[in-house]
Amino acid sequence: MKKIKSESGVSELIGAILLVSLVVMLMMVVTTVLISQPRPEKIPELSVFISNGTNISTGMKYVTLTHMGGDSLQAGEYLVVIDGNIVKFYYDSTGLDKQEWSFEKPTIVIYNQPTPKTVELYYSGPSNKVLLAKTDLT
Repeated sequence: MKKIKSESGVSELIGAILLVSLVVMLMMVVTTVLISQPRPEKIPELSVFISNGTNISTGMKYVTLTHMGGDSLQAGEYLVVIDGNIVKFYYDSTGLDKQEWSFEKPTIVIYNQPTPKTVELYYSGPSNKVLLAKTDLT
């Protein structure tokens, strides 16, 4: 029977390998957390018909945006820009601008605007602003 010399060097080597492996795994987890991107924001998809006109009885000019289908937009999630200026808008001229804009409430009417050249509808999400529709009315 052979006598085995001290194995203390082997246990120190295994301990060092385990420690290095643990540090490398922790570095990989930290790197993944720091480098990974957040989930992409869902951009609504919808169809919009944009037109303009003049109220015959009052002479006021207006722009009508009609939701023709697709995703609904919550109040505060979208902007209407006429000739480069963000404008105040109303649902069906009732002044109810704190609602959801969907196919069930299809028209937003903007009053007191001069004859516009361009009308743009933007989705204004938490992290970005995306053009949903643009019409040249000239």
